[in-house]
Amino acid sequence: MTTNINFASDAHSNAQLVNAFIALQLIGQFGLFVIVLTAVASPNVKRNPTWYTFCVGWILSCVSYTFVFLIGQQDSPTFGACVTQAAGIYAAPVLTSLTTLSFAMDMLLDVRAASAHSPLKRSRTITIALLVIPFFVWIVMFVGFLVFGVKNPSLVGKGPNGTYCDLNTFIPLVLHLLLFSQRYIGVRLFKNRHLLQDRRLAAMAIRIMIFSLLGALALGIGFAYVLFSAQGPEFDIITALLPIGSVIIFGTHFDLFDVWLFWRQPRSSSSQTHYAKSASIKSIPTP
Repeated sequence: MTTNINFASDAHSNAQLVNAFIALQLIGQFGLFVIVLTAVASPNVKRNPTWYTFCVGWILSCVSYTFVFLIGQQDSPTFGACVTQAAGIYAAPVLTSLTTLSFAMDMLLDVRAASAHSPLKRSRTITIALLVIPFFVWIVMFVGFLVFGVKNPSLVGKGPNGTYCDLNTFIPLVLHLLLFSQRYIGVRLFKNRHLLQDRRLAAMAIRIMIFSLLGALALGIGFAYVLFSAQGPEFDIITALLPIGSVIIFGTHFDLFDVWLFWRQPRSSSSQTHYAKSASIKSIPTP
């Protein structure tokens, strides 16, 4: 038995918009994959574990938004493919928000440890929680949305712009949760700005805050579309630009460039150490 996909009566597929959306998502996905692969393969690139979960979270988000395209069903997805993508799309923003939050909290904990008069040993449980909780919540929400979509097939269908499949519900709830997370990140970093005396720490904090502001901007636009019951192409484009924003903001480090531009004369060991430290909070020595 085949379940028909619900195409809203006011939905219209703009081929140029769909192609641009998918291309931007794929670029972000590929860029993040290259950055993670570089960090894993190169001994000169040092990163926190939460940095890896942040990147993986955004890669999974890109996969969710391009799922039906990747399996060759962009134009006419089956119900199974469509409901899977819809569940992934509604769960992915929670994952990216929580991994961003974990990354920021990890940095704050390290800043506090570095500024303490005596060394502070972090509980292993806290580190594991920062790494595991975002993906646990993501799996729970993905399964929940998937079950809901299967039980309510009339709510599953292509979005108004034809870019991806979604569910005609839950948007306000998801946006409220994400806006709260983004606000929490910004407030915590601002309140602890006096601890960012090290220029390298300040640079990383600025990167996180800029990215959080970009996310808040996209969510604000999403709220506007929810309130006015219309989702214009601008929302899809901004959503697709966020992964590329993460590539630019967190992939523009000198230690990464040194690996990619391997034919250039290598930097001195002291210079490499400086840039490695600037990219990793944990590499900063504590008093």
